[in-house]
Amino acid sequence: MPRPRLLLLAVVLALAARTAAEEPVPPEWRTPAEAADFRATPSYDETIAFLKRLEARMPSMKLSFYGSSGEGRPLPLVVVSKEGAFTGKRARRIPKPIVLVQNGIHAGEIDGKDACLMILRDLALGRRTELLDAATLMILPIYNVDGHERVSRFNRPNQDGPVEGMGFRTTTAGLDLNRDYMKLASEEGRSLAALVNAWRPHLFVDDHVTDGAEYDLVLTYHHPEAPQAPGPVAAWLAAHVPPAVEATSRTGRRAGPYVDLRNELDPLAGFGAAILPPRFSTGYLVLRNRPAVLVETHSYKPYRDRVLANRDFLVALLAEVGKDPAGLLRAVSEAEAATVAAGRADAPPSSVILTWEDADTTERVRVPFYDWTVAPSVVSGKPLLRYRRGVLREVEIPWFHTPKPGKTVARPRGYLVPPGWPAIEARLRGHGLRIERLEAAVDLDVETQRVSSPRFAERPYQGLTPVASMTVERHVERRKIPAGSLFIPADQPDFGVAAHLLEAEAPDSLLSWGLISNVFEGKEYVEPRVLEGLAAKMLEDPKVAAEWRAALRDEAFAKDPEARHLWFYRHTPYWDETVGLLPVYRVMAPARFATRPWR
Repeated sequence: MPRPRLLLLAVVLALAARTAAEEPVPPEWRTPAEAADFRATPSYDETIAFLKRLEARMPSMKLSFYGSSGEGRPLPLVVVSKEGAFTGKRARRIPKPIVLVQNGIHAGEIDGKDACLMILRDLALGRRTELLDAATLMILPIYNVDGHERVSRFNRPNQDGPVEGMGFRTTTAGLDLNRDYMKLASEEGRSLAALVNAWRPHLFVDDHVTDGAEYDLVLTYHHPEAPQAPGPVAAWLAAHVPPAVEATSRTGRRAGPYVDLRNELDPLAGFGAAILPPRFSTGYLVLRNRPAVLVETHSYKPYRDRVLANRDFLVALLAEVGKDPAGLLRAVSEAEAATVAAGRADAPPSSVILTWEDADTTERVRVPFYDWTVAPSVVSGKPLLRYRRGVLREVEIPWFHTPKPGKTVARPRGYLVPPGWPAIEARLRGHGLRIERLEAAVDLDVETQRVSSPRFAERPYQGLTPVASMTVERHVERRKIPAGSLFIPADQPDFGVAAHLLEAEAPDSLLSWGLISNVFEGKEYVEPRVLEGLAAKMLEDPKVAAEWRAALRDEAFAKDPEARHLWFYRHTPYWDETVGLLPVYRVMAPARFATRPWR
């Protein structure tokens, strides 16, 4: 067929598909939210029942469960595949992208669930079927299922509906699942990590609801950018997310970038990039070389508008995938290949970036704020930014959205973890990393991380006591690595996850979270009377005596009996040299040792 006729046919088919999608929905196929005129969102049981009706009508859809919640509720997963590829193994054999859409991680922010039910209903009625031509679609209708069932009209005071109630932010145990991607403290987090390991989706979308600044945007978005995102992944996001945002705005529900004010009293100071560490969904998936998009509908807008905007954005983004599915596959493949290549034994030196900062450079964008004033707060007495809803004040302000590296470390050729650290082993395994075990002990030059002077958080966070700051010293040491030690090689696509778990200074390392704080603790002690005799003999050594006099010049030290005791104890042969030694050894040069795969 001549090219002009092909283009005309494509346009006609697209218009026909859109018209079909916009036809009135038979009453019996309205979603529970639609049937309630968006005053309510369906319960867990009502959601599952509706999904089962759709599954019975649509052979290309399968409802399954991939784990259980803390309270024992099954975690639902919907897969829609024209080829019937309902397992990760089968789906990965098909040369089509796998798209994972997650809803209800904060269960009160449930717009995405009702948006996805509308999309699935349309597919079941034979509408929007072109979305499945180029992708396998995975949907988590509700992630935080226990929080979803803790329904109240008073759960989210900053949110306009659903007026009959919405779920709660955290799990029953008070865990925020959007802080659990790395530490895997929750049953839900471990199940989701296993799901990602099995399917390895090529695109991830996380649906949320935000408050904060007030503006005439119904939907906002954020995604990692280069250099936080690998080059091919960043390029794919930059090419395909803006058109989806523009398509959403053309529906009459305006969309734009996520607004995180740099100065809470002055919108004119601009807004930042919301650079998220890997405890968050988008920060985690980008470590796995995946494009990840954060959707934040605006909580002050009516529930109907938010759900429809969320639906329209998801449809538009899936349409973008359909424009060049091979491009998405290629972006992920190239990013993975680059990570593997950087970790090979013959690769040139490179760095692992542990923290990110806002860039100094900006672009200016127009944001449709509502007019604002600043006046003293009755509650706090401090200045408070207030908005006049409905009174537009569109302004052009700086957008700081390109991250720059913060803390970096040299990339190792791999990590060695001695046996006996189940908290470390469990997380490495939970993230599906490639791990080998040493068959025999080996003497090896490795780089150690010795940590000291911890300052712990003043209050618990996510049920843990994180390490707010510490001193980290790195040394090359000859150490005997026991048989059975774990080796995590660097030439694997998800190595960034290993680095952020095992590098002491990473914000979501196991040490930073307080999961292995026992490395700071001394287990043995020396009696003061015993140490007194040892000290007297040590001071006979002119070098030790000179060091002691130098230490006493610090008045704070000289007045601290515990610090003085510890100084002498460290100088005795009885001191335990593993105090402060992180049980993670960095292999910096190619090394030979016998290993076997760890299953």
